[in-house]
Amino acid sequence: MTTVLDKLRWSIRHRGLAGTVEAAAKGLRRKIRPEPAPSPHPFDFAHGTDTGGLITGADLASSHPSDRYIEGYAAVPPSRFRSILARWQVSDPPHALADYTFIDLGCGKGRALLLASELPFRQVVGVELNPPLAATAQANVGLWTAANHARSPIRVERGDATEMAWPEGPCVVFLFNPFGVALMQTLAHRLAAEFRTRPTDLEVLYYKPEHADAFAKSFEMTWCEASGITPEDLAADPVASPIDETRAYRLVKR
Repeated sequence: MTTVLDKLRWSIRHRGLAGTVEAAAKGLRRKIRPEPAPSPHPFDFAHGTDTGGLITGADLASSHPSDRYIEGYAAVPPSRFRSILARWQVSDPPHALADYTFIDLGCGKGRALLLASELPFRQVVGVELNPPLAATAQANVGLWTAANHARSPIRVERGDATEMAWPEGPCVVFLFNPFGVALMQTLAHRLAAEFRTRPTDLEVLYYKPEHADAFAKSFEMTWCEASGITPEDLAADPVASPIDETRAYRLVKR
């Protein structure tokens, strides 16, 4: 359960004292004069899911040691995500798509999981630390699967992304700027160590790569671009921009 102290610690770490005071003032103004509830994202309206919204890292704190590295929650725009996967498929990955496990670290409410399952991956896995977000993701997976949209099996794991048990076989890891720099460095190190003996089994797709330096030592960037996004998604998503990049990485072969 998120406590006031959890939120305060996260806010001071990420915003500083002045930013925390300003955020508190804005929150008070919203309570006095509430803003109208946002409309569901068109994707959710079409499918009856709940994948939208913008949640700060302070509101996701759950007394876990990794809370201080959480960047917050927003879902990847559907059209952009489909563009990212299309670009990856033509980048000459070393294995057939059906052999890959797609893994979204910090999967939030699971929108990327649903969209990834439109392709015939071996399996689609989401890892999420926050219990309410993981529960929402699982509910969304149930709706999506019941509607026969999934072409690959999907599962949601609740836990720390740096501690997950990696599956055998090729993996494509998706990151939507989920963590602060220290945790991203830990994750990059863990990935390099886990796949050192099978480097061709790892593909990394890092959307909005604010901490790309974490991958500089052990990885090579294979492509970088601002993938396509529809005007509808650009208008509906709270943090989307036409210039948001995705960087694709593979392990440097030693």
